[in-house]
Amino acid sequence: MASLSHPSTMENLPSEILSNIFLRLFAKQLAQMRSVSKSWNAFLSKPSFVKSHLHRSIKNNDGILLVSFQGFSFHTKPFTAHPSKSPRIELTDFVTLPVNPQYDDTLGRVIGSVNGLVCLSSESIRNSVLLIWNPSLSSVVTLPPISMPYSGFFPIRLFMRFGFDPKSDDYKVVKLTSYLSKPPIDHALSSFIGCLSDVVKEWLQVEVYSMRKGSWHSITQKFPSHITWVEDQDEVYVDGHDGHLHWLCYSDLKGKRQVIVAFDLGDESFSEILLPDSLLDYNMNRLNVLGRLGEKLCMMSTVVDAGCEVWVMNERGVSTSWVKYCVFSHFGNIVPHGFTSRIEFCFQDQNGCLALYDPIATKIRKFRISDKEHRIFKIVEYVDSLVWVTPDKCEISGSSVSRLQIG
Repeated sequence: MASLSHPSTMENLPSEILSNIFLRLFAKQLAQMRSVSKSWNAFLSKPSFVKSHLHRSIKNNDGILLVSFQGFSFHTKPFTAHPSKSPRIELTDFVTLPVNPQYDDTLGRVIGSVNGLVCLSSESIRNSVLLIWNPSLSSVVTLPPISMPYSGFFPIRLFMRFGFDPKSDDYKVVKLTSYLSKPPIDHALSSFIGCLSDVVKEWLQVEVYSMRKGSWHSITQKFPSHITWVEDQDEVYVDGHDGHLHWLCYSDLKGKRQVIVAFDLGDESFSEILLPDSLLDYNMNRLNVLGRLGEKLCMMSTVVDAGCEVWVMNERGVSTSWVKYCVFSHFGNIVPHGFTSRIEFCFQDQNGCLALYDPIATKIRKFRISDKEHRIFKIVEYVDSLVWVTPDKCEISGSSVSRLQIG
């Protein structure tokens, strides 16, 4: 077989064979190989090849978990885990994020991940910066500044989500902004017991960032006014892959009921989805977590001393299509984080330990964490990917990456 070190020989191969060889290589290797010749650069930069490489990565179910602590300091680095590569999950492979914090009080936050791109925020009292990062290519793009409305004495809360719109082949960040009538009570406590009726908010105009256009714009429709709070959960992030984002919310209609608010990234409009009937009514001992099981929306609901129910929505957006998928009753009191692309159930046990459960092999693998003092995790899964875009209005840094079309 022709050697990759002899491009002149490789270039004589039929394009089908060349593509089959390249598809088996890692994104970082392919990015470096673009500099070998003009023909290779052209071939590896084709949107069709970028998409084929991405689809192969997704099909192989070879996702990498990026585990960070909630509101982490940039002195405390997140780490990665590759569950499919090892029977033990060692969280000792620390990741150097592509951020140089300007202030000591700067905190990092992982917003989400889709198609190999990870959205990060760098937040301080003085400013807030959003970045899109491809870990496979070691490249990052800094988004234009976030607009912050004048609030006077009213505290402001931002809710960010990141997703892919297959209709326009575009990656988007959605920003929700709300005024609080008074400083909110402890978020961790309020998220669990739903004690939020006395925190009245006004939802401001929703803003969307388009990576294709390289700019922010406001949309006509506002976030539903009857929503009193958005659960900013730290589950395994699986949203935004199919052109829709989802928030688990509290509504002031019919008491303290929860409802799912969905956002269509294509037409940029909101809709609402009811929870399964048995989960509609407020229960201070119940914790609901939104996630994804395979290609379907799912709801994980755990009650103290009663296990964890998993519900799956068989038809997207149709509340009557919820079905109970399974019940995990043998783990004790747990906090569900969601399912990985390999359909492994991620959760924290009653001791705060992070674990993966394989329902087919019926085996549990616990994460071996070097920093045992932190117990609140944010987990996103990403795949090896060549996907990239560099709008003219953005700053890019990192390894050699050409101006690729979005894949």
